[in-house]
Amino acid sequence: MRPLATLLVVVLGCSLLGGCFREDPTVVAFLVSDGARELEPRVDVEAFEARVEATCEECAVRVYDAEGDATTQAEQAVEALRDSADVIVLDPVDVEDAEALVGGGEDEVPVVAHTALVPGADWFVGLAEPLASSDAGPPADSDLEAARQVLAGQRRSMLHVPATAMSEQAADVAVGVLADEEPEGAEDFEGVPSWLHTAAEVRLAGLTDVLVREGAFTLDELCDGSTARRCEQLGFV
Repeated sequence: MRPLATLLVVVLGCSLLGGCFREDPTVVAFLVSDGARELEPRVDVEAFEARVEATCEECAVRVYDAEGDATTQAEQAVEALRDSADVIVLDPVDVEDAEALVGGGEDEVPVVAHTALVPGADWFVGLAEPLASSDAGPPADSDLEAARQVLAGQRRSMLHVPATAMSEQAADVAVGVLADEEPEGAEDFEGVPSWLHTAAEVRLAGLTDVLVREGAFTLDELCDGSTARRCEQLGFV
């Protein structure tokens, strides 16, 4: 894998020569590790796009989904630069591999690390601690299915990652970078300005207080079909 620092010189060099100048749009590249991941999702692409659209009229979001492959993500990083990305938000497939995609040279594109801190990133939005499974039940296809299993007593708990809140914060940071106005509330984390969130183990009592309230799914979705009676017994509906 070629370090992005080397590729930046090649790709961005044309702008120094005036050969690839363009005014619009301002491009926010969102490199996603696996956009299809539903259980314990790391990112909320729709929330990210909506936040950028709401706060930056001249911005265009381009999403690159690596589908869990680090080599694909490296190739997409190069593609993002060729697409004239002004800022990159990087949700790494693998932190060690992603380190080669960051840094080096005065002409580098600023990088916001998402979910996991990538050494060399300029900013970080995500989790202070690496994800670790705390689920105590059978596998599920999505956060909603996992929650329904908790409700039915088929599993003790599920791990909830605040993907929407993190993605909206990452969008705010990216837009702020473009406007030279870093959002407030950053704290130092390993020498990087960071906005830290926590993955929470959610048990029965927290299904409505945490997940429904945060918009992970609706109460109607949680209490549909086979779980309707259980919701009535618990006073959820």
